[in-house]
Amino acid sequence: MHSSAGIQHRENLIDACVIRARQPHTLRRVPIFVTTLCRVRQGEKLLQWDEREMRAGPQHLLLMPAGCELGISNFPGLHGHYIADAVTFPCSILRNFSTRYDQLIMSHRRGALKSELCVPLDKHTTQAWDQLLASISANAPDALRTLYGEAVLLSLGLCGLAGPLLMDRNDPLCERVQRLVMGNPARDWSVAIVAQQLNLGESTLRRQLANEGDSFRNILENVRLGMALQWLQTTSRSIGEIAGASGYASASRFAVRFRSHYGLSPRELRAAI
Repeated sequence: MHSSAGIQHRENLIDACVIRARQPHTLRRVPIFVTTLCRVRQGEKLLQWDEREMRAGPQHLLLMPAGCELGISNFPGLHGHYIADAVTFPCSILRNFSTRYDQLIMSHRRGALKSELCVPLDKHTTQAWDQLLASISANAPDALRTLYGEAVLLSLGLCGLAGPLLMDRNDPLCERVQRLVMGNPARDWSVAIVAQQLNLGESTLRRQLANEGDSFRNILENVRLGMALQWLQTTSRSIGEIAGASGYASASRFAVRFRSHYGLSPRELRAAI
């Protein structure tokens, strides 16, 4: 697990990164493109969603389903550092897991699946989580990563806590556009280019995205800002380099859009880290 590289969004592969900070900071409207589980090692995280909020520490696991938008605040602990592990679960792995284990989870759960995004860690989930992180750190074969990742999901599922992770996003076109842009956020993307690569007409692409409550322009900027946020948090690349890699022609334009979206500038975020 290499904190300097960040999460690479490799399709069909469970991956991880470490997020660190030295000062408290708050980020508004953080879009989640790939379902992510997060556990704080040092400090605390405040998660806000659906007019709810919860403060989480090492005794919690944070569930961040793809397609949601969250408010996030990170607070360093007594030793002056905020450190958290974030693990991404591609949709293909979640779908395969649901196909195999839905009946087992249904037969063991008591009552309805919970919709909380901040859940307590029990000993079984903790053990599975530690094994998953160790396998990623050791660059274990994909099959082992998947096995340990599914162990985390199954442990949550048997406790009725995996509901938010297993819900169908019901927006396959949004997901496909996001994945395409994430592969090269710096490219000069247009509706015509994306439509051609997805074998769709431009008007069909616009219409289907509108039916899903989204637009190409919104997806493009959300992906670019989301990738930039990740690189700012998990790499040592300069702000100017990140601006270019995210598809912005100038660092100043990037800073304006970043502040407008998240509520603080790239420099302020870097100062907190």
